[in-house]
Amino acid sequence: ASKREHFEREALVHLDTLYNVALRLTGNASDAEDLVQDTVTKAYRSWDKYEP
Repeated sequence: ASKREHFEREALVHLDTLYNVALRLTGNASDAEDLVQDTVTKAYRSWDKYEP
């Protein structure tokens, strides 16, 4: 599987939970979306270093 496919299968399934936590932390939907986008981008860039 490609890096993208592996990332989608392992990480993206948690987007709803990540968004809910970000929303609780920020108290603002727009800020929560930005936080999730930044977090997912950083996670994808570092995915090669991930060891389950």
